[in-house]
Amino acid sequence: MRTTSYLQFKIVRSFQVSSVTIGLLLGFLQIGRSQKDSTTDHFQIKKERRIVSLTLGVQHGFVFAHSPAVENTKGAHPTGAEFILNWRKSDAQAWNLCNCFPANGLLLAYYDYDSEILGHSFTAAYSLEPAYRIGKRSLLYLRTVAGLSYLTNPYDSMKNPANASYSTHVSGYLLFGLGLSFALNENWRTNISANFQHESNGGFRQPNKGINWPTAGISFSYEPKPRLLYQGIRQKDKSWKSYGPRWEVATFGVARRIIDSNGKKMRLPLIGLSFLGSKQVGTINALTLGAEAFTDHTTKRAFKLDSIQGSPIRAGIFFGHEFLLGKFLFSQRIGVYVFDQSPYFDPIYHRWGIQYQSKKHWGFGFNLLAHKQVADFVDARIIYSFQRTP
Repeated sequence: MRTTSYLQFKIVRSFQVSSVTIGLLLGFLQIGRSQKDSTTDHFQIKKERRIVSLTLGVQHGFVFAHSPAVENTKGAHPTGAEFILNWRKSDAQAWNLCNCFPANGLLLAYYDYDSEILGHSFTAAYSLEPAYRIGKRSLLYLRTVAGLSYLTNPYDSMKNPANASYSTHVSGYLLFGLGLSFALNENWRTNISANFQHESNGGFRQPNKGINWPTAGISFSYEPKPRLLYQGIRQKDKSWKSYGPRWEVATFGVARRIIDSNGKKMRLPLIGLSFLGSKQVGTINALTLGAEAFTDHTTKRAFKLDSIQGSPIRAGIFFGHEFLLGKFLFSQRIGVYVFDQSPYFDPIYHRWGIQYQSKKHWGFGFNLLAHKQVADFVDARIIYSFQRTP
């Protein structure tokens, strides 16, 4: 449990776990679009053909009061309308890579949050949506959306002091969802979905607890020029079996923004080192095992405020998974601290990361560390890696 003085010593968190998870999935799906087609000329022609669709739908749900500070929004039931313009890939390239048909598009949405405190929102966002064939006329799809929202009633010490959810008119918007799509005829489809949506300003201004609201929705899609999805045999690349493990050393850090007990804002450094081994187990999948250590000066300052003797150093071991897509890697890891002298953190943590290999050995990336549903920090990192290949 944290002490009272440490509760006053608030670290400004810019992300929640669900947000970063969604953010990483967005990156994964987008990079899948950039893979080269190694199939025949017939498939190369199909690669250029996209299925365009126009979708109009409604969503309804409830506000998830995830913190005592936003209990005053509990019981609100937001209702929204959304319009989506999609371009779906239906060629052999997409099928061979992910056994799916990914779509990218533009989403426009309006929400009434059913709360005088929260007001309304208008959203413009970029969407990515891989679809999986589960029947002759039906698809299972994953929704991932990121963009910006304009919110009508932010926190104001005089006009709206009860709003602890957001304090700026413009906030980031994220959505993650699952859905089913059924063909009604050649041009029309109906879709049902379940979604989790989030808005926050990334810690730019406080208060900023964010709005979290699950929804269920129904929509109808129109395809002006319908085309059949690719139905050939999936061609799997097995050359990865001859690759050796990839070894990686990374240095990482961040200047963490804090607000001390006197309300003073400042930035303190967090610096660390990570070692990792990765073994590819599929075309785009790898398993990882590693260790890391870092020193956090915000923890050191918390010790001083709470009159605690301890070390600002934390060290842990972790295992996880990576998506391997060209020069990009998307990682998910679960770790346990083997050295932690502070009383502030759970012994188990998880990480979500994205990195880019710009040269043969060198790369850079970003990584989030979180405990349960609470994000601790996002770091930037420089990576050196090497691997034996045929």
